[in-house]
Amino acid sequence: MGKKLSISTITLIFLLILIFSTGFFTGIYTSNTLFASKELKDLTEKEKIEDFEYMYNILKDNYAHFYEVKKMYGYDWLAHKEEFIEEIKNTRNNIEFYNKLNEILRKLHDGHLYVASPSYFNYLLKLIEGEEIRNFIEFKPFIKMFKDSKKNYEKWSELLGSVNPSHNSSFFVQMRRGQKNIKTEILEEDKIAYLRVNSFLIDKDQNSKNYREEKKEIYNFLKTIKDYPYLIIDISGNEGGSSEYWIDAIVAPLIGERGLEYLKLEYLENEDKNTYFYLSRKGNYTQKNFGRCVIFYDEDKFRESPIYDKLSEEMKKDFTIYEFKENLFKQEEKYIEKFFKSNEYVNFKGKIFLIIDRATFSAATEFAKFCKETGFATLVGRNTLGHGSLTSYMRLPNSGLIVRFEAGTILNRDGGSFFIEGVKPDIELDVPDTNAGYPEVRAEILKQKTVELIKSLGKEK
Repeated sequence: MGKKLSISTITLIFLLILIFSTGFFTGIYTSNTLFASKELKDLTEKEKIEDFEYMYNILKDNYAHFYEVKKMYGYDWLAHKEEFIEEIKNTRNNIEFYNKLNEILRKLHDGHLYVASPSYFNYLLKLIEGEEIRNFIEFKPFIKMFKDSKKNYEKWSELLGSVNPSHNSSFFVQMRRGQKNIKTEILEEDKIAYLRVNSFLIDKDQNSKNYREEKKEIYNFLKTIKDYPYLIIDISGNEGGSSEYWIDAIVAPLIGERGLEYLKLEYLENEDKNTYFYLSRKGNYTQKNFGRCVIFYDEDKFRESPIYDKLSEEMKKDFTIYEFKENLFKQEEKYIEKFFKSNEYVNFKGKIFLIIDRATFSAATEFAKFCKETGFATLVGRNTLGHGSLTSYMRLPNSGLIVRFEAGTILNRDGGSFFIEGVKPDIELDVPDTNAGYPEVRAEILKQKTVELIKSLGKEK
């Protein structure tokens, strides 16, 4: 199968890019003493505008995807500042202000850019209070910022929950995952098995009760089909959650006794085919917050990099390459290793097909990326959505609201944007782009197309 992933590369993919791909664990915040926690009150027009302008200015100099959004949608978000300010002025209360900020951010079409809701905030707060996460060096400023915001977000939860119960903490995972997260089927007896996972969110705010049940369900199913020649894993429409889900519940059991040795080997004969460039904005906010865990290229070194001549003049001016410092890898290696040491294995030896589409995002995109780079599965369907890196957070001075954004972007060796292109399937399926009946109808079409593909491959033999 050629070369495979080194453990440091695995660490980079799983943890430092998006191991918890809703952005939980790569977040860094600037000095936590910048804004003292304030009692939430009715915000004045002046205070709302101050919060918006603070957010706008941080994003202007640090957000990574303005150029990609322009290319994809022809939309120059920064040019609409005065229009946004007028919209902010027209908000009549705190709830309208909160909704308007999210509406303004949604114009950038980035699923990793938003104002943190109370339910999301409380979910994150419970996650970061876990021992294994709290000790990671790059998470420490982030943890203090969230803890300092707890009382403020209790007020936001009370306010927003009065008009929509989904803002309460217990609703976050439930809303994102739906009623039934796992679907298993035998599509052809003794030949083709099917596993669908709608979301990779783990209900850690509820002690992972549902996740543990799902993990057991997946394992029992994989055990019954371990001798099948084909397994289809469907993550079309899966918007992500935590990479822990797919590492622990899917990859580890299927890899079997090969375990970590499978992952520690170098991958692919030509490593250059799988080298990505990680670029960040040069804003002070980014440089200050990530300086202790990231090495930023100086101007001369940036100019000497193989990617420099492939960049637009705008990107040459505003970006530089960054690399993670090696001393961050030790704890993350242990974090990954535990999944392979604690799992029961099914030793599946058949061929795996992974269904992806343009609604596959975040941690699900990371799973697709892993499969593509290791040969773990053949990707079928359509390109996934892409994302960036260097997830950061800011706290708005008057409202205390926390805004999540990405300060880094990922480029392929040819200069192509991972944010734009996502992960490409090995075999593209001809599926309509319509979202009618999505995800059920679209998932059924993709499943049937994959079955047809498997059968056609069998005939070729």
